[in-house]
Amino acid sequence: MRSPSKTLRLTQVLRRAVKLDRSIDIDALPEVYNPSDDSYLLLRNVEVSPGQAFLEMGSGSGLLSVHAAKLGASVTAVDISPEAVECTRRNANKNGVRVTARVSDLFENVTGYFDAIAFNPPYLPSETRSTSWIEMSWSGGEEGSETAVAFLGQAWQHLAPGGRIYLVLSSIGGLMSVLKAAKEKYECEMLEEVHQFFESVYAYKFWPRHFQD
Repeated sequence: MRSPSKTLRLTQVLRRAVKLDRSIDIDALPEVYNPSDDSYLLLRNVEVSPGQAFLEMGSGSGLLSVHAAKLGASVTAVDISPEAVECTRRNANKNGVRVTARVSDLFENVTGYFDAIAFNPPYLPSETRSTSWIEMSWSGGEEGSETAVAFLGQAWQHLAPGGRIYLVLSSIGGLMSVLKAAKEKYECEMLEEVHQFFESVYAYKFWPRHFQD
């Protein structure tokens, strides 16, 4: 089952930044989330430079990891789904880049510090917790914000000085709950907003308050 918000075409873009390398060739496995509108929204807004340490949380097919690796970043990719991790590895090999990929429930198996962390979390409300990998890729808990809030609660501990976080959020996925939960530890900036028929999806940048000048 696919997330409705991840199958509709974007109708309005307020900001464009990074462009997709059209030479990247991505394959997907049956239970792995394919790159969709929100994937490209995140990609357009993630800034990473050669030599920087980059972490993709919830890598899925590994599109963003491959893109960052082709830009010269040192890339780690994690996903709760073993199939997604395998798909990320395959796509890294297919595109001739190096990506360290491993299974991890959020930061459970993550070590080290990163200049940039990016996450397109599951953000649609769901009353039940699915055991299907593909459904887990979009089901964000009862309000839709559960995974994003848990992620932000841990992510600051894995940022290098000056590090930043890029996150996709949705107007129907507990947006205000996420921003409220993040307020104590982070400053944030909305980078891009896209409107769809029944929701708005946003790319946000977060950075820890204690890293401010």
